[in-house]
Amino acid sequence: MDLSVIIVDWHQPDLTRRAIDSVLSQRVDASVEVVLVVNEADDATVDAYRAEYPDVVLVAEPTNAGFAGGVERGIAASSGAVLVLVNNDAVADHGFLDRGLAVLAAGGPGVAVVAATAVLEGRFVAAPSDSRAPDDLVAGDGRRWRRAEVGQTLVNGTGVVLDRSGNGRDRDWLRPIDDAPESAPLFGFSGGAAFLRRAAVAEVGGFDPTLFMYYEDLDVAWRLRLAGYEIRHAPDAVVVHRHAASSGSNGPLVRYQSMRNRLAVVVRNGSPALVTRVVFRTLVRMVRDLAQPRRAQLAPAAWRRLVLEAPAVLRHARRARRDDGHDAAARRRVETLLAG
Repeated sequence: MDLSVIIVDWHQPDLTRRAIDSVLSQRVDASVEVVLVVNEADDATVDAYRAEYPDVVLVAEPTNAGFAGGVERGIAASSGAVLVLVNNDAVADHGFLDRGLAVLAAGGPGVAVVAATAVLEGRFVAAPSDSRAPDDLVAGDGRRWRRAEVGQTLVNGTGVVLDRSGNGRDRDWLRPIDDAPESAPLFGFSGGAAFLRRAAVAEVGGFDPTLFMYYEDLDVAWRLRLAGYEIRHAPDAVVVHRHAASSGSNGPLVRYQSMRNRLAVVVRNGSPALVTRVVFRTLVRMVRDLAQPRRAQLAPAAWRRLVLEAPAVLRHARRARRDDGHDAAARRRVETLLAG
């Protein structure tokens, strides 16, 4: 098998069927299998998928393993030399597989991952500066975008950028499709649409299921960078993404997982200076949130949960860091070259 396309579903069968159909309709000069991981699978859902897609490799996971755990289960059930991740709330454009695979092949074995291009489903207009709505999307420059019947197509991302505070963000987030691309260096890939060499991912230990969701892709990318691999972008390998259809975009769970996992991933992969900076910033954020709960990023109960979980999270990260075996100089080198 050449390609294994892994899709993780969690109680979103209608969206997931769109994603599967978009992959099965691809014309590609390679052998392709689709691996569907169903989190919290029940018999009725599994039977329906099997009846509709008899050739799809179906992994019925009885628990909610999250995205990271779901991908790991999908990898274990797959056989392709190239692993293609597609979010269940995304639709692969025509030529997606061919174009992404071509960039990966052209890079040779030193290129471990090719990040695809994700564009947002629908059209958007810039919101007036004096107007705010709960569903507005906010760009890095502060501009707010609002869905509209007629408007512009916006980019969701062209890979992931790492900043000097350990934050991962989508490169080109909310860039109008016809504008010049962002110049920030590409650090990693989004798990929503990417092409990965199985051997390289296995070499660095695969996805960490303890991260559940968010930052799991940055974690793998960071380890690949430390191992000397390159990550590139395929501009013409496109998926159309229904943003936050599976998990919301800024709810309490998203904010909690982002805070927790940023800390875990930086402690595992970052230089000593970056680890110190992120731990300090996290503590400052906690003090501010507890002092000003109305403006807090995390509620007091979420901070309490994080404090209780932190010892185990940090022990796991430090143990994995030792096993990865990279020295401080290698970690600084990656950050100096690639952190925006």
